[in-house]
Amino acid sequence: MRIVHYSTRLGRSAGGLYHSVSGLARAMAGLGAEVIVAGGHENGFADEKQVWGKLPLLTHPLGRSRYGFSLAMQAEMARLKPDILHIHGIWSAGSIHGRFASKETRVIVSPRGMLDPWILARKPWLKRPHATLFERPMLARAHLHALSEHEAATALDYMPALAGRVFTVPNGVEPAPATEPLKRDGALYLGRLHEKKQVLLLIDTWERHAKHMVLTIAGWGDPAYEAEVAARCKNKRRVRFVGALSGEAKARAFSAASFFILPSLSEGLPMAALEALSHGCIPILTEACHLPQLFADDVALRMEPDFSDFSVLLARVEAMGADEKTMRSARARQAARPFFWPDIARSMLDHYARILAEAPR
Repeated sequence: MRIVHYSTRLGRSAGGLYHSVSGLARAMAGLGAEVIVAGGHENGFADEKQVWGKLPLLTHPLGRSRYGFSLAMQAEMARLKPDILHIHGIWSAGSIHGRFASKETRVIVSPRGMLDPWILARKPWLKRPHATLFERPMLARAHLHALSEHEAATALDYMPALAGRVFTVPNGVEPAPATEPLKRDGALYLGRLHEKKQVLLLIDTWERHAKHMVLTIAGWGDPAYEAEVAARCKNKRRVRFVGALSGEAKARAFSAASFFILPSLSEGLPMAALEALSHGCIPILTEACHLPQLFADDVALRMEPDFSDFSVLLARVEAMGADEKTMRSARARQAARPFFWPDIARSMLDHYARILAEAPR
């Protein structure tokens, strides 16, 4: 089985896909699958491509356009004739490659949150014609991989004809070291700096209501938005901005924080939340993070996306005793176990095998 994973951007500018797609592809290769990764790269990719390990990469420069289409890439994928072409993300060049894939190739599409109503409402004047030309014809023949039951339902709302061709496999995560740090303190936001994550509102609301707990903001994003985040954190008593973190620095940040917070309005299945669980952070999440089992099992603390309950929630967080924190941290680590990459990759490969065994559409 030859598998090609395509993502429009293979560097950190891809946000959560940078870790979710690379983690899945590496784990599949670790199970013996033939895996090739294709997509565009931007300046600085030489320092970012280590996340793909030893996987073979087919790349092309994105240049000024972030749309990502390349005729040379289209020709190369036609030459490869993969059994599975797995498209990660839509509303960009990946949909063209999926739309015009060889009839012998089975196409899998992972919207990765991009069919969420919040996303669909943005630039509908552009998405509607693009969908007519590419997404809908592609999905007419493809199978759709949803990250959650919510995303599966959203996909069927968008295109009911997908019924019978939607399957659900969550994102995965690497196991964190089992040892706990001697001391955890404060809360952490780590991830892409974007308006849908409500980072600016988080900064202002935390500063207004926190009595003693410090919130660390770590992340990257559009330069203008990132600059606004940095400026908003300046001279705050209870909020600090540390910029982008990766590798060991990111692991230390997760291990040092008592709580992880993600006040998002729209997600596929957030990688940072899974990493936080693995490291034993107590998660504070909105329902838009689509991890309802964490609320049902009393692992995560729920917050309203409009911050209407935030003063009460933060008071509870700041008053939480050491014994409860230790218990909740252990519970978070346990909740991460079903998301470890080898099991996720095996599940995905099983779906590929089932799809290949079906009669082509």
